[in-house]
Amino acid sequence: MAPPMSADAKRLRTIIVSFPILVVTTAILYRRAYLGEEQRTIPRDITDAKVAQERIGQVGGVPWEVQGKDHDSQQSAFAPRQ
Repeated sequence: MAPPMSADAKRLRTIIVSFPILVVTTAILYRRAYLGEEQRTIPRDITDAKVAQERIGQVGGVPWEVQGKDHDSQQSAFAPRQ
């Protein structure tokens, strides 16, 4: 095991870890406050199944559904048969 760190080494480690977080957070808050950028949100209210499927398709789909041009002509092995 490594020997215990000195107080100065602990302070330096804290600065090295926290400084990038501080810079990124400041940049994000500046863009929101002064440049008018909207906060990114995750859409949570999906009540319509068709809208939900369209949104899933926009982010790359789900692994249990067939993706691509012939999506409607093929059915997945895991999808319920209609």
